[in-house]
Amino acid sequence: MIRIKPVIEQNSVCPYCSVPMDNRDVLWHGIHVCVISVCGKCGSEITSDLKVGHAMSYPYQADVKKGRLFGKDPALSWFGNPLLNSLRNPLSDHDVGFRVERIKRCTKAIILNCIDFLYGHTLLKLLNAESHLKGSLDAGLVVLVPGYLRWLVPDGVAEVWTVDMPLSKAQNYYPVLDRRIKRECERFYEVFVSSAHSHPKDFDITLFTRTSRHDFGSKRYRITFIWREDRPWLAENLILRAARGFNLMGLLLFWQNLKVRRLFSLLRKSFPDAVFTVAGLGKRTSFPAWIQDKRVGRFTEESEREACGVYSESRLVIGVHGSNMLLPSAHAGMTMDLMPESRWANFAQDVLYQEHDSRLSSFVYRYLPANIKVSLLNAILRAQVSGFLKYRRAMLDGLR
Repeated sequence: MIRIKPVIEQNSVCPYCSVPMDNRDVLWHGIHVCVISVCGKCGSEITSDLKVGHAMSYPYQADVKKGRLFGKDPALSWFGNPLLNSLRNPLSDHDVGFRVERIKRCTKAIILNCIDFLYGHTLLKLLNAESHLKGSLDAGLVVLVPGYLRWLVPDGVAEVWTVDMPLSKAQNYYPVLDRRIKRECERFYEVFVSSAHSHPKDFDITLFTRTSRHDFGSKRYRITFIWREDRPWLAENLILRAARGFNLMGLLLFWQNLKVRRLFSLLRKSFPDAVFTVAGLGKRTSFPAWIQDKRVGRFTEESEREACGVYSESRLVIGVHGSNMLLPSAHAGMTMDLMPESRWANFAQDVLYQEHDSRLSSFVYRYLPANIKVSLLNAILRAQVSGFLKYRRAMLDGLR
């Protein structure tokens, strides 16, 4: 955590002079929480990232007046440049819905900022709430959350500040939001900002979704494919880009449908009592009656809760790498993550590990190239589903 009230505890250094600057104010950009500082040597006013969230790895500094940005290259395109551009072009005439729920009275506050332009980032930030709720610091947790994640805020928080901001608008800077958050901060005599780790560990997903994890003792279970239409089951992004450019996504989705049908047909021979299910976002193409279709055209709170129930009933979930795998992997018994060639650098970022024994984790959560043959994938999945209980018994009994 970083204290921002009554003092701003950030050592800001001038990018021009390399000397400490005087911190003047906090700026609530949205995705970013920033500190505005002034250099006593050259007089420059610099807006610096508070080192929370992704700014822990990629902190940026912006000279808004001169239009200069300082920081590391890897995150410039999606994190650094949008910060500078939005600060230079604030949406001063735009309002943002902002609702405050006061649940517990507190004079000290820890603000967990979950705003982001990617769904996976917002969810992962929210998962930091559990560590604060278990902490011993005499401060209430305030969750700053976009409206679509309000249902996932766990019990025990002091306040919830809900922002009506879709993902597509989250990279903008809204001065009205900055003013409203500052106004709420006036009620507390001490304020901290959560570090909001971009991929926290040691959390219990059931505290957020209020949905239990998979019960391996259940005789009735699902095998579920997690459907998405913007990144279908392919190995090469070049094909995907071409399909988008020539309006041929329908063909790729038809091909994905055929592969899911073939895989399920093979698995059905080994697990005739399983309920084969397709869940996720997008309803293009159709499936035969023996495959339950749980897809939706748009997620709502109700449909997300129902989807978590489907994931919980799934002995195994299979899907293409992406944020679509976060909640399924957290609730299902086992996960198979199919990796496109361009996503190996993001290995494991889309899986919420709930198994703490490393030996069992290696069995439960698996990653394979998306171009794997369906017949080989079937063989691996068949061994994974049929062999888990025996494997777990051997590992927990200490056998080799």
